[in-house]
Amino acid sequence: MNNNISYGPHLFPGGPEYYIRSNKPEMLIKETHEKIRDTLIASFSNDVPESLIHQVSQQLGIDSNAETKIAFMNYGDTQLVYLATINNKYKFATLINQPHTPLGKVKEEFENLKRMTEIDPRFVVKPFAYFIREEKWHELYMSEYINNALCIAHNEEHGIYDPLPYYHFETFSPKTSSIIHKNMIALLVHYYDKERGKWLAETQVSGNDFLLTREAEMKIIWARKYMDISFNEYLDLLRKEFVIGTNRTESTIWKDILINHRSKKSMTPTEIEEGIQIGIQLSEQHQEKKL
Repeated sequence: MNNNISYGPHLFPGGPEYYIRSNKPEMLIKETHEKIRDTLIASFSNDVPESLIHQVSQQLGIDSNAETKIAFMNYGDTQLVYLATINNKYKFATLINQPHTPLGKVKEEFENLKRMTEIDPRFVVKPFAYFIREEKWHELYMSEYINNALCIAHNEEHGIYDPLPYYHFETFSPKTSSIIHKNMIALLVHYYDKERGKWLAETQVSGNDFLLTREAEMKIIWARKYMDISFNEYLDLLRKEFVIGTNRTESTIWKDILINHRSKKSMTPTEIEEGIQIGIQLSEQHQEKKL
């Protein structure tokens, strides 16, 4: 095993084991965690030809023998999120599938994020490399790390998780909450893939998909699925689906909802409509700059 790779200490309260989600009761959490740890270490090992460290060494000129520190920093229902620090200088978010997430979903998201950066790199995290270790039932990808990012979430109220000066929740004012909603809708509209006729689906706006930088710029950090649908049909779905809240525990509702998975807080028709118009304008302005 590569001696230049360390796992932990972790950054998120409680460590990774508490946040591991598995649909196999017979699998002990400790054993599951060991598979996750082993896959992460292999993904940065210089001894594995297809490892992430080899891929980014080719893309970014990073020494593949450099020391790598891996620390758990957040989680979602689909993936666990780690911070990989290479040579005490380069930092990357590293997302590995939760045990109940089937292989292929992480690769799909990696490809979706790549496509989104081609459409407009400004409001999406950039993915760099993908790795799979099928014998351990895990896959992961490495993407841009936003330093001290503010994760947009619902914790009874709408607000952000701020890691500074310690990890805590801050509630939005009603005005700020409305602005956040409009911008979420705007980015969903903006990242329509016109060439392929595809739109983002299965969003989780209550805590997994959007963040703010310290400069208050919103970015999309997850892109689970694209779906084939026309422009007007997608806009109609936004208007229909985001006026209701789809709580995390109400999984049965998802069979009838294509886009708005997991939102604890509903949006107003005005917020949705204004968000749509902002997104259309953003896309038009970006297209003009490219011409």
